[in-house]
Amino acid sequence: MAAEDSDNKEREIDLDEELVGEAFELKADDRLRLEKMLGATAFILEVCSDEGNKSLDGAVAAGLAKVLRGATQDAARLRRQLRRQDE
Repeated sequence: MAAEDSDNKEREIDLDEELVGEAFELKADDRLRLEKMLGATAFILEVCSDEGNKSLDGAVAAGLAKVLRGATQDAARLRRQLRRQDE
């Protein structure tokens, strides 16, 4: 049973590694930019904190906060565009 859990864990990590490359490919007109940014940030948080088992370095936390502020700006821009479409 423990071996099965280990195999599942490795497969999940492999899947994440496949997706993370795509997530970091941000293009100017990419409709999935916000989703990719948030997914990549979540992945980095999990990896850097050993899935929550280790403290996060301050420089890493500051960098991720900057990314999240950018995501907030993207979300606000999308909200404004949707509001204009509804008018």
